[in-house]
Amino acid sequence: MIWNEILCLGDSITTGARDRYHRSYPMELGSILSRKTGEFYFCHDAGICGDSSSHLLRRVWSEVKKYQNSKIAILLIGTNDTQLEIPPHIYEDNLRQIISVVLLHGMKLIVSKLPELGFTPLYLKRTDLIGTYNKVIDGLSKEMNFEVCELVDTEKYYIDGVHYSHEGYNKLADVFADKIFSLQEK
Repeated sequence: MIWNEILCLGDSITTGARDRYHRSYPMELGSILSRKTGEFYFCHDAGICGDSSSHLLRRVWSEVKKYQNSKIAILLIGTNDTQLEIPPHIYEDNLRQIISVVLLHGMKLIVSKLPELGFTPLYLKRTDLIGTYNKVIDGLSKEMNFEVCELVDTEKYYIDGVHYSHEGYNKLADVFADKIFSLQEK
């Protein structure tokens, strides 16, 4: 049997918070890739609810070492940074170090831009940071040579302005699967 591992790094969006079946985009992504390729894919869910980029930086080395057989890593982090009002230069440094660890371990990296937030009281203060953080991601991708994925039109699947419905996590998985297939064509 041919098998493939993917490491998914992030926060509650990665863990599938609020999904009515307690699933996540990594679970759905593994199913999609297995079904479409005829090979077995398993996506390691290394997301933690409430994590900011600073939290992820503390644990990224151990997560990458733990799942070092993964050939691809997907990174989706920053929503909680807006709530904490993490300055853009700190977010950029956190991402630079996280990305460096992943690339140092030889994984192909896909970094997701952050989707626009819906209406939610916890994240009202600094919604402008989403655009700023996405510019950071674009700048780092040119400098560090990793793939960027945009989560366009996924906001309509929000349950609470931040987290997705089951259908929304399936949509994220579809977007990431399309990105992975586009990498194979290059």
